[in-house]
Amino acid sequence: MSGYDFELPPDAPPDMVAIAELAAGLDRLTDAVDTLHQQHLELRDAVARSAAGGSGSRKAPAGMPWPVRWSDLDRDAAAQVWAWLIDWVGWLVDRYEIAEEIPACWYRHGPLIEELTALAAGWHAAYDDHARSDEPLIWQERFARSRARLRDWDEFTRCRNGEHADHNLDLHWPDDWADNAMTVANVDLVGRPRTADAGRPSEGAS
Repeated sequence: MSGYDFELPPDAPPDMVAIAELAAGLDRLTDAVDTLHQQHLELRDAVARSAAGGSGSRKAPAGMPWPVRWSDLDRDAAAQVWAWLIDWVGWLVDRYEIAEEIPACWYRHGPLIEELTALAAGWHAAYDDHARSDEPLIWQERFARSRARLRDWDEFTRCRNGEHADHNLDLHWPDDWADNAMTVANVDLVGRPRTADAGRPSEGAS
């Protein structure tokens, strides 16, 4: 409930109704400005990352391996990332006192591994010696949203009190789903103009 959210009596005078509507509109405008401000910070952060990464090979923040794309890691690289991530998650859980939000068997759940890897990478970048002064705060705000996803995953895994529970999926995608998806994608592509023709006027256009 906002600070201006209250119910007027049925016989309220028109001027009081107008003031209440103006206050409610101001409250909505404040929320919109806050949202735009957050989007501006995220856009600025993305532009800064793009500018930094466009001049050559990217350098990892101090204290972390790079890259951290699990699907691309060989055995040696994965060993480094595992050691780094396990150490950081242990620190995170103790520092923020969130043992109830992250199951102790997080390392057996792919979605939790990916979420925590992203959090760890973002934390190292935010607290790097070359980071902007507001990046730690931005990471904290993103961490707050990430915690909501972590709680959702905790409910999904149903792992409790340090005991892992295997999650058996009741629904599996059919083996030919990728082929079917490509068939639909090709049909979509046929109806689209070629890149070279995109700017040309259609036949018969005046």
